[in-house]
Amino acid sequence: LDPAGGEEGRLGRAMALLNELKGILERDGLYVSGKFEEWVDLARTTHQPLDRVLVTAGYLTEAQMLKVFGECLRMPVLGRLVDLPVPKAFVDKVPVQFARHHNLIAVGEANGTVRVASCAPLETHPVDELSAMLDRIVEPVLAPRVEITAAINRAFQQKADVVDEMLEEPDEDDLAGLAKEVEGSQDLLDIANKAPIIKLVNMILFQALKMRASDVHIQPYEDKLQVRYRIDGILYDMMTPPKKI
Repeated sequence: LDPAGGEEGRLGRAMALLNELKGILERDGLYVSGKFEEWVDLARTTHQPLDRVLVTAGYLTEAQMLKVFGECLRMPVLGRLVDLPVPKAFVDKVPVQFARHHNLIAVGEANGTVRVASCAPLETHPVDELSAMLDRIVEPVLAPRVEITAAINRAFQQKADVVDEMLEEPDEDDLAGLAKEVEGSQDLLDIANKAPIIKLVNMILFQALKMRASDVHIQPYEDKLQVRYRIDGILYDMMTPPKKI
């Protein structure tokens, strides 16, 4: 919410937003007396965004959440992103880790304004950071998490140095000394700091956890290594490290 207007003004706008949200839920047959207020109180006491609490609790599906919050906040909701072009400036200026961590992807630009898809309607700080990175006005829209993930993968897969952004590629000396390092050390953090392969494995698992993947697939081909995550039952290509890794 806009911080202008003091605490009383912010509280008034928050209450107006909740009342409008409640009205939309009632109209769509999604309001459950007592339950909705329970999750609002949980969001307030745990300082979590209300949209996330409602989905995590199973009160709303993601599709329902995007629909009601999109209407309430006057934000367009896009069902598919596959045909929307990602501006080159986004891939050049925004680190892939930032895009994946915050689930943000640009889906078009016009007249100095970049349209950015998000699945978290109440998380505004990442959008502000993105506006500073791009030096553009950002117009947020809503889209399903799985669509944003797939769009990020497509956009950054074309960037030659995407893997280099996440780790330094190991050279032959690193690979030759890897077994000896692991054998001689009892401190996993010490290994992670020294061995690029371990850092790569840590990064793969950490990203999978953040993206709520149920499976990690590492599949070797003749000339490359393909890493895939299964998210909501669908396999997505994530990165293609060199075969020697």
